[in-house]
Amino acid sequence: MDRLERSTKKRYLIFIASILLILILAVIVFQKRIDLITSDVSLINIAGKQRMLSQRISKHVFTLNQDQGIMANKVYLDSLRALTSEWESNEKSLILVNQQRRDSERIDSLFTAARPKTTKLLDAALQILNNPNNPEVLQTSANTIRELESSVLTSTDQIVSEYQFHAEKNLINLDILTYFLAIIVALVIIGQFTLILLPLIKNLKNKSQSLLLANEELANSNKGIQKKMEQVNALQADLRIREEHNKIFIDQAPNAMAMFDNDMRFLAASDRWRSDYQLTDKQIIGKSLYEIFPDIEDKWKKVHKNCLAGAVHHEDETEHSWPDGRVQWLTWDIRPWYVSSDQVGGIVIYTLDVTGIKEHENEKLRIEEILNETNQVARIGTWEVDTISGKIYWSQVTCEIHEVPHDYVPNLETAINFFKEGYSRERIQKAVANAIENGTPYDLEVELITAKGKSRWARAIGHAEMVNGQCIRLYGVFHNINDIKVSQNALNKANEELRAIFNAGPISIIGTDLNGIITHFNRGAEILLQYSPSEMIGKKTPEIIHLRPEIEKHGEKLSSLFGKTISGFDVFVEHARRDSYESMEWTYVRKDGSHFPVQLITTAIKDVNGEINGFLGVATDISETVYNRKKLIETKENLEVLTKTLKNQNRQLADFAHITSHNLRSPVGNLQTLSSFYKVAESDQERNELFDKFEIVIDHLSSTLNTMVEVIQTTDNSARATKELSFEKTLNKTVEIISSQISQSDAIIKSDFSKAATVVYNDIYLDSIFLNLISNAIKYKSEDRVPEIYLESKIDGGKTILQVSDNGLGINMERHGHKLFGLNKVFHNHPEAKGVGLYMTKIQIEAMGGSISASSKVGVGTTFTIVF
Repeated sequence: MDRLERSTKKRYLIFIASILLILILAVIVFQKRIDLITSDVSLINIAGKQRMLSQRISKHVFTLNQDQGIMANKVYLDSLRALTSEWESNEKSLILVNQQRRDSERIDSLFTAARPKTTKLLDAALQILNNPNNPEVLQTSANTIRELESSVLTSTDQIVSEYQFHAEKNLINLDILTYFLAIIVALVIIGQFTLILLPLIKNLKNKSQSLLLANEELANSNKGIQKKMEQVNALQADLRIREEHNKIFIDQAPNAMAMFDNDMRFLAASDRWRSDYQLTDKQIIGKSLYEIFPDIEDKWKKVHKNCLAGAVHHEDETEHSWPDGRVQWLTWDIRPWYVSSDQVGGIVIYTLDVTGIKEHENEKLRIEEILNETNQVARIGTWEVDTISGKIYWSQVTCEIHEVPHDYVPNLETAINFFKEGYSRERIQKAVANAIENGTPYDLEVELITAKGKSRWARAIGHAEMVNGQCIRLYGVFHNINDIKVSQNALNKANEELRAIFNAGPISIIGTDLNGIITHFNRGAEILLQYSPSEMIGKKTPEIIHLRPEIEKHGEKLSSLFGKTISGFDVFVEHARRDSYESMEWTYVRKDGSHFPVQLITTAIKDVNGEINGFLGVATDISETVYNRKKLIETKENLEVLTKTLKNQNRQLADFAHITSHNLRSPVGNLQTLSSFYKVAESDQERNELFDKFEIVIDHLSSTLNTMVEVIQTTDNSARATKELSFEKTLNKTVEIISSQISQSDAIIKSDFSKAATVVYNDIYLDSIFLNLISNAIKYKSEDRVPEIYLESKIDGGKTILQVSDNGLGINMERHGHKLFGLNKVFHNHPEAKGVGLYMTKIQIEAMGGSISASSKVGVGTTFTIVF
C-alpha cells in the first residue's frame, strides 16, 4: 500500500504540474492576445480621433475664412496649430505601429491611398498658419480643404473600419483560442486520466479486489467532484482573465475612467482619472471613493446607489466646485458592470474634463459679444442671403443703417431698392450677379436711400459660399461711412480751395525740406520772383531771394535772443523750429535783381505725429503798403508838429489869460486900497507917501502889462525862455506888489535862500508862483494868530527845491487832497476864493518839467514843495 500510495502521489503531482503548466501557457497566450486587442482599441481610438481632427481642422479653417476678426483669428490660429500638430503626431504613430504589424498590408494600402489627400489638407492648414494675415492664402486654403474634406473623411472612415475589422478578427481568434485551449485542457486531463489514473485504478483493482467494490462508489463520487472542480477552476480562470482584461482596459484608457466594487472601493483607475483628480501620488486601489473624497455631496451618493442597483446616469457640462476653489466642468457617465447577467459587480464612472472647452466657448461668446459691441460702435452691420431659399438676414446695425425696425425682414425684390437709383444700384447689381455666378467677392462704396428717405453712404462688402460651383450663400457687412464720406467730400472741397489759394497770383508760397531745399514753388512765387519752379525746386534755398545784409542782421538778433549762433537758412525758420512762427518784413530780390518789400510768415510743416518735416513761407508784396505807410508817417509827423504848435499856443493863451487875470487882480486891488487910504488921509505928508506907493504899484502894473504884451508877441519857445533868477529878488518884487495886503494883515515873511540862491527858470512863471503862494497864505490866514510865511530853498538830488510854509487855516488833506490843484476848487468860505491860483501854479510848474506837492493840517498850516 505504501508503494501504491507513493506511486499515486507521484502520478498526482505529475497531473497537477501538467495542469499548472497548461494554465500558465494559457495565461501567457491570453495576455498576448489581450495586448493585441488593447493595441487594436488604441489604434481605433487614434484613427477615430484623426477623423475628428480632420473635421475640426476644416471647421477652424472655414471659421477663420468667414470671421477674420483679430481676436478671433488668434484664438482659432492657436487652436488650428494645436490640431495640425496632434494630427501629424497621430499620423506618425499609426504609421509606426503599422510597420510593426504583420497583417497591415490592407491598412498600409489605405494609408497610401489617403496620404496625398491628407497631406494636401494638412499643407493647406499649414499655409494658413504660415500666412495668417494673407486673405488670399486663407481663401485658397479654405477652398482646398472644402474640396478634400469629404474624401479625407471617407478615407479615414475606411481606415477606422479596417482597424475595427482587425479588432473583431482578433476577438474571434481569442474566442477560438479559448475554446481550443479548453479542448486541449480537457484532452490533457483525459489523457492523463487514461495514462496515469486508469493504470493506477487497474493496479488497485488487481491488488485490492476487495477494496474495488467498496471504493467504486467513492471513485464515482470523486469523478463528479473532480469534474465540478475543473468547471470551477475554468470559471475562476475565465473570471480572473476578464477582471484582468477590464483592469488593463481601464488603467490604459486614454480618458478619465474608474472601476468600483459594490462597496465603492477602487478596483482600477486610468492615469487620466488620477491626473484629473490630482491622485497621481496616492494609493487608491482598495480604498473607498468616499474616503478619498470625503466632501462628495449626498446627491452623488444617491446616484451611485441607483447605478449599483442597475441604473445608468449621464450628465453633460456639469459645473463642479472643489474645496480649494477650483471650478471644473465635467461630462459624467456612470453605469454598472456585471459579474453575471443578473449580478452587478460594481460601477464604472467615466468623466471628461471639458473645462478647457467650456472656457473656450465662454471666451468665444465673450469675443462675439465684444465684436457685436464693436460693430455697434463702429456702425458695422452683417447680412446674409440664402440663395437657395431666397431668405435674407440683416443684423441690428444693418437695420439701423437702412433706418428700418430691428425686426424688419427684407426680401430679394425690395432690398435692392434701398440702393440709390443709377450708379450705386447698377454697381451693386453687377457685383452681386458676378459673386453669385463666379464666386467673386466685392467691396463697394454705395449710396443708400433709407426707409425714411435720407441719403446715406455705406461700404458694402460681400462674399459668396460656393459648393460644387454653385453659390448657396452670400454674406458680408455694411459699414456706415456717411460721416467719413461727408468729411471726405468736405476735405476734397477744402483741398480745392487750398489749391486755389496756393496758386493765387499775388501770394508767394514756398515750401522747403528740413535742410532748406525748396520743395514747393507756387504760381504766385513765379509771378513775383520771375523764377520758374524747375529753376528752384530741389536746387535752391530761399536765401537766393533775400538780401544778405538783412539775413546777417536778423541772424545777429536771433543769436542774441536764443543764446546761440544762428545763420543761413536757420535765420528764417528758427522760430518755427521752436513751435512758433515769425511774421516780419523782408526785402525780396527778383531774378532781374530788382527789390521789393514783402510780409513773410514762416511756419513749420508737421506730420501726424507732430514731427517737423519741412517749412512753409507765405509772403505778400507790400510795396504799396510800405509806400502808403511812409506817406502816413510823414503826414502824422506833420500833424504832430502842428498839434504841438497848437497846444503850445493854446496853453500860452490860457496861461496868459490866467496870469493876466490873477496877476493884475492884486495890483488893481492894491491901487483900490491905496485910493481909499488917500481919500481919508488928513495930511499932505500922508498923501505924498501914499502917492509914492501909487507910483510903485503903477510901475509894477505897467511892468506886468508890458511883459504880457511881450509874451503874446513871442513864440512858444520864447514864452518859455529861461534865465538865472534870484529867489530873493523875486520875493522882494512880490512883497512890493502886495504890500497893502501885507500891511493890512500884519503878515510876517521870512526866508532862507542860502542853500540855493538862484534857479534857471522862466521869470513870468516864477513871479506867478511866488505871488500865488504868498497871497494865498495871507488870504487864508487864521484869525487867531498873526500870519507867518517862511520860504526856504535847497538842492536835493541835483534838483532845486523851494518850500513855502504858513500857519494859516490849513486844509483837510484826507477830504480835499485829491482836488487841491483842481481848477475852480475852493476849500474855505472866503469872498475872494476863485480856485484858479493853485491850478495855474501847478500847470506852470509842470509845463517847465517840475512838480508841486502839499502837506497840510487843519488849524496848523500848510507847506508847499516845488521841485524845479
